[in-house]
Amino acid sequence: MIDCQDVMKRLWEYLDGELPDEDVAKLREHVAICGRCSPQYRFQIAFLGLVARAAAAQGPRPEFRRRLIAALGSASPPAA
Repeated sequence: MIDCQDVMKRLWEYLDGELPDEDVAKLREHVAICGRCSPQYRFQIAFLGLVARAAAAQGPRPEFRRRLIAALGSASPPAA
């Protein structure tokens, strides 16, 4: 079984879908029964949800889009 320290180190990997399948089950099992890790897991899930809702509601500001397009347009292609 995975311990609390490992869960905290790998929680963002899990939430980003980057954790190997064999570790996903271990992390889920631990978070389901651990009174120390479960609150942190729920907080991070709520945080990601808030960020996603805020981004969807507002989208990037027009100035950011202009600067990004300008930066991408001025970037040189990688050397072959």
